[in-house]
Amino acid sequence: MNKKEQVKLKIGAAAMQCFARYGLEKTTLDDIAKAIGLNKASLYYYYKNKEDIFLEAALREGEQFISNLQTKALQKKGVESRTLFYLQERVLYYMHVLNKNKVTTDTLHKMLPRFFELYDEMMKVEIKFLIGLLKEGMKTGQIIKTDAEKLASSLINMSDALKHSVEQHALLKGETEADYTLSLQEMKLLIQLIFNGLKK
Repeated sequence: MNKKEQVKLKIGAAAMQCFARYGLEKTTLDDIAKAIGLNKASLYYYYKNKEDIFLEAALREGEQFISNLQTKALQKKGVESRTLFYLQERVLYYMHVLNKNKVTTDTLHKMLPRFFELYDEMMKVEIKFLIGLLKEGMKTGQIIKTDAEKLASSLINMSDALKHSVEQHALLKGETEADYTLSLQEMKLLIQLIFNGLKK
């Protein structure tokens, strides 16, 4: 890891502490600069704004969470249980990160284009994991043979679509927070229906 990456790690860690304390909206670049012992101007060398710091740091933490989650999912019995557990827990973690850092739906909406850009590599890791689960399920006769890659991609996209639909409705209604309870219930139902169709 080069010096620039090391500094970015320190900035991210300090920023996440500030976001957790004050919330993303109320945290200023001055707050972050003070926490890391730099001046505000120095931060601009590494980041355009506090939202970029948040996204990079949150996704870095998310990579570790996803790695641990995949290990936990493998401890569940059966491909359906593993898939449902994995998809539900990743949404619950997403909710936790937003709530912990007091991210409003309006700010989240503004950050989404950059989020998707940064999330692209992690999504590939997630799809690869689900492909492995599905192929194992086919190999052991739990589900019929199908295109594991397309199904894995569809499952991730379905999960994310339900999540972002809730955010869009909250934004249109002028609500500052999104309630993901219904989307989690809908996701569980859809996964059950999908796997019922995949069973021999």
